[in-house]
Amino acid sequence: MSDLDPALIHALAAAHPEVTTAATAGYNRVEQAEAAGLVPLGLPLPKGKRDLLVPAERRAAILLEIEGAADRARRRDALLEQGRRALAGARAALHPAEDRTRVRATLADELPWPGLPAPVRLQVARTLDALELADLTDAELAGRLEGDPALTAALDDALSRTAARLRGYAEDAGEATDAWTFASLADRLARAARYREGVDELLARWEREFDAWRRERAEARGRAYVDRHFDFARFENLFPVARGMGRRLVLVTGPTNSGKTHRAIAALKEARDGVYLAPLRLLALEVMERLNAEGTPTALLTGEEEVRVPGARHTASTIEMLDPDRPVEVAVIDEIQMLADPERGWAWTAALIGAPADTVYILGAPEARPLVERVAAHLGEPLEVVELERKTPLTLLERRLEWPDVEPGDALIAFSRREVLGVRDTLLARGLSVATVYGALAPAVRRREAARFVSGEADVVVATDAIGMGLNLPCRRVLFTALEKFDGSAVRPLTSTEVKQIAGRAGRFGQHEEGAFGVVARGTPGALKRLLEVADTRLRPDAPLAVRPTRGMLRRLAEYLGTGETVLLVDCFAAARTAGSPYRLAALAAMRRVAVLLDARRLGLAARLDLLLVPADLDEAADARVLTAILDAVEAGEPLPLGRVVPARTDGLDTDALEGLTRACDLYHWAARKFPTLLPDRERVRATRDAIGKRLSEMLASRARRREAPPAAGFRGAPRKRFGPRRR
Repeated sequence: MSDLDPALIHALAAAHPEVTTAATAGYNRVEQAEAAGLVPLGLPLPKGKRDLLVPAERRAAILLEIEGAADRARRRDALLEQGRRALAGARAALHPAEDRTRVRATLADELPWPGLPAPVRLQVARTLDALELADLTDAELAGRLEGDPALTAALDDALSRTAARLRGYAEDAGEATDAWTFASLADRLARAARYREGVDELLARWEREFDAWRRERAEARGRAYVDRHFDFARFENLFPVARGMGRRLVLVTGPTNSGKTHRAIAALKEARDGVYLAPLRLLALEVMERLNAEGTPTALLTGEEEVRVPGARHTASTIEMLDPDRPVEVAVIDEIQMLADPERGWAWTAALIGAPADTVYILGAPEARPLVERVAAHLGEPLEVVELERKTPLTLLERRLEWPDVEPGDALIAFSRREVLGVRDTLLARGLSVATVYGALAPAVRRREAARFVSGEADVVVATDAIGMGLNLPCRRVLFTALEKFDGSAVRPLTSTEVKQIAGRAGRFGQHEEGAFGVVARGTPGALKRLLEVADTRLRPDAPLAVRPTRGMLRRLAEYLGTGETVLLVDCFAAARTAGSPYRLAALAAMRRVAVLLDARRLGLAARLDLLLVPADLDEAADARVLTAILDAVEAGEPLPLGRVVPARTDGLDTDALEGLTRACDLYHWAARKFPTLLPDRERVRATRDAIGKRLSEMLASRARRREAPPAAGFRGAPRKRFGPRRR
């Protein structure tokens, strides 16, 4: 053994299962190990690595085994040297294996393929004990490896699998008439094969390259299809019913409380049939009830609710529910300035362009007039403009108010749920009773809260800026608690249009003959006045109109591409060409987030397209939870009872939980319209939602009762007196 490398001996010995070290055996010194029957190996080892131990009774046998392994290792080294000489230029080759006594034999070949810039080189391998190839001549060694049955079979299989894969890729590429031919894929395949010779690794990499190429091809072809067949640059042509009706547009502008809605409702009542398109579900409900009360049967249709009325030829709906294929005599589009809204503006564009009515009444702020005039000119449709004046005077309060200045009949405006509740608590502490109105509340709850204020049960109302969209809250003064809002992406100052819409709710013809607006606790009258004077750039005449694909467009694209991947469909539309037109693609980020969830499920195309437009906010935990339950039910094909997402008892739940259950009811009802057999409790939803709303109203009302007024100044706990001049 003395002629062998000590490092080789150590490597072979360390790999033996019966060889150990004192530390591994749990001893501090070799003497302790010897007392336990472990003795030194007794072979030449490298310096610093001579602590190998073996069982005393097995030492002789282990030495023989290591000597045999060392001999095979010596033979292997000689065999590798012979292989380098004898196999030079041959298809076969020998390489060291991880085991020092074995070699790795390889057999390689090349597969030429039409369209590939170079043949694909493939190599297969298997390990052999060095003794299997020992004592062969150079010719015998080459012949042994070239004809090895296992290697030749593996190489034939690799060549066959590779050819089949290339054949499949070529068939998928087909006889393309665009740039996406097999040649465009072949370059990528050749680059991927350059440093890979193992068939499994190569085919796995090819599959990734092919998936990427196929997706890029689908996106390119999808974008071309969208531009060719939908042409968002001529978005108006996607509404053939409206284009064929010779519509008359009537723009009714004026400040808040000028009678715009009254005029439009009168036109609806006189029409044979009609539709009212509202920005809020609550407004659609109010118009439906008003028309029904005045003898015009009207149904309600929103994303979360549907109320059928016998004999109804009129419909009040949220604007997103526009049916572009049902012609009517009169359509009313409310709050047209919402064209500038970054999240929902696409719905107002679709209504303005595609509402199928003989006469379309367009209601909104005067600032929207230039934009509407531009659209009318683009469509070549006649536009009549009616300008109304406010029926009650409206003045700006010259000083900033503080909390003690708030009086019964005031409406205070905040811009988030948290701010609404914070302002409410501040006012309650001052002895006022408060009604609260914010978006997370169900419409029925908002109506009850508004009714408490209107009836005088609540002294004041604290609301979000939804009050500016026509909510019927007659108030004497409107007080802003902030002059900026979070618009979904950043905190920004209010626009002049928003300020006017909200402030205009002060005063109500026949109830408060004068209205006033101002700021309370934060901001200054000067800052509020400056906001009023700054033009709303979002409503400038050349502002682009947001557009968004419909379900029908998505379905046609999916059928053309032969795909059910909704992320791909959304991405194709997101790149639609609109240059040189008055349109721009709306932000599709929220839709894409839903698409990612859908593509992770085993769902059919129809179900994916239905669910892609779900009115869910994935940033809200309640929405995400219910949507997941709906997806589970649709994917599994198993019914989802309402009780799985809304508990039968709501005792002990706080307002946050009740608001989440309200949203759960809304989403369940929406999905039940799409999948009635899988969500079978559609008829129960309304009663459940009403019960939750009643419970929530009771909780809000109980928290909003008058409290004892604060102690007079000078007593412990009294509010501090504010010194110094008030800011103006």
